[in-house]
Amino acid sequence: MKRARVFSTSLTLIGTAAATLPLCVLAAHALAGRETALSVLLGAGLAAFLAVTSLTLAAWSHDKSHPVFLSVLVGGFLGRLAIFGSGIALLISLTHLPVAAFVAGLFAYYVLLQVLEIRALQKMFGSRSVGPTQRGV
Repeated sequence: MKRARVFSTSLTLIGTAAATLPLCVLAAHALAGRETALSVLLGAGLAAFLAVTSLTLAAWSHDKSHPVFLSVLVGGFLGRLAIFGSGIALLISLTHLPVAAFVAGLFAYYVLLQVLEIRALQKMFGSRSVGPTQRGV
C-alpha cells in the first residue's frame, strides 16, 4: 500500500512539473532565447528528479528507527546539496548556458515540488512523534 502511495505521489510531482514546465520554458525562450530556456529546463528537471528521490527516501525511512530516520534525513539533505553544487559546477564547466536561468529553474521548481512533497507526506503518514507518547494525560 505504501509503495502505491509513493508511486502515485511521485507521478503527481512529475505531472505537476510536466504540466507547468512547457509554459515556463516558452516564456524563458520568448524573453531571453533558446539557451536560457534550455538552462531553465535542465534546472527544473534536476529539481523534479531530486523531489522524487527525496519522497522515496522519506517514505522508506518513515517506519524505521529514529537514528535511521535522522541519518536518511541528514544524508538526503547533504546529498541534495552535493547534487545542486555538482549540477551548477557541471553547467559552468561543460556548457555555455546561463547559470542564473539554471539556478532560477532549479530553485523555483524545487520550492514548488517540496511544498507538494511535504503535503503528500503529511497525508500519507501524519506527523511523526518526536518523543515517547504520554497516554492518559
